[in-house]
Amino acid sequence: MKVNEHKFGVISGIIAFSFWGFLTLYWRILSEVGATQILVNRIFWGFFTLFSLVMFSKKYQPLAVAKKLWKDKKRLGLLVISTSLLAFNWLLYIYSMVSDQILEASLGYYINPIISILLGVIFLREKLPKYQLIAAILAGVAVTFLTLAQGAPPWMALGIATSFGFYGLLKKLISIDSMVSLWFEMAIMLPFASFFFFHWIADGTSAYVGSNGIYILLLTGAGMMTVIPLFFFSKAATLLPLKTLGFLQYIQPTIQFMIAVFINGESFPAFKLIGFSVIWFACLIFSLSGFLEKMNGVTPYAEQ
Repeated sequence: MKVNEHKFGVISGIIAFSFWGFLTLYWRILSEVGATQILVNRIFWGFFTLFSLVMFSKKYQPLAVAKKLWKDKKRLGLLVISTSLLAFNWLLYIYSMVSDQILEASLGYYINPIISILLGVIFLREKLPKYQLIAAILAGVAVTFLTLAQGAPPWMALGIATSFGFYGLLKKLISIDSMVSLWFEMAIMLPFASFFFFHWIADGTSAYVGSNGIYILLLTGAGMMTVIPLFFFSKAATLLPLKTLGFLQYIQPTIQFMIAVFINGESFPAFKLIGFSVIWFACLIFSLSGFLEKMNGVTPYAEQ
């Protein structure tokens, strides 16, 4: 790989994950609108934004992909399931942003890569290197500690992490370009989103009726806010090795954590500091697992 390509990949990855992190503030501004209206607008406008990008780009061939999908009922079924998981994940994520649970959402995105690895071991029979196993155990200890300390499991974090983990697993099985597959997923969700979008306008409960111009502009821009980071992520995923991409992905929950504590003023008692510290240590081991395996003379599973 050329140095310039690697540098462009790193920059693209930083832009994508930083964008996703700061997107928290975007949804916070729309908190009065409610999570369901934000989700519906994200799907509705996201579909048409992606439509213009996918249909008029020479790189993507959605019609050819659609024909193959229609003949392959198994992959089509997996796409429907992945769509449901994506909608559920987006709803949880947006709800956490507008209901002052940003800290727990950041926890979910910290543990998501570890859950994804465990799903790969369970369903794809991938090998789990020693240091990634240690990271997974530490993450489990942290979640158990937080559950005991606060009297209930961190359901929001676990819901975000597991739904996105299973979503990633299905995407791996479906094996379609990320931009095209997201457009298909939004196409599946579009009839439901359109029903609520126009129903709320008709009965006067839509944010488009009687709201100030800022809300209308931000809701309409929700589609673009979905597509922009995905575009840069696609570039990074193409140009970077997984170990680099895996390290960069922690930018997003770190930004969310900073926003939650220092801007949103969410409570961060001592027990959460301990739990998050264990998670951070697990993430560090997870990110450096390939290097640590080589230090011990073991070939990482991804290179076998």
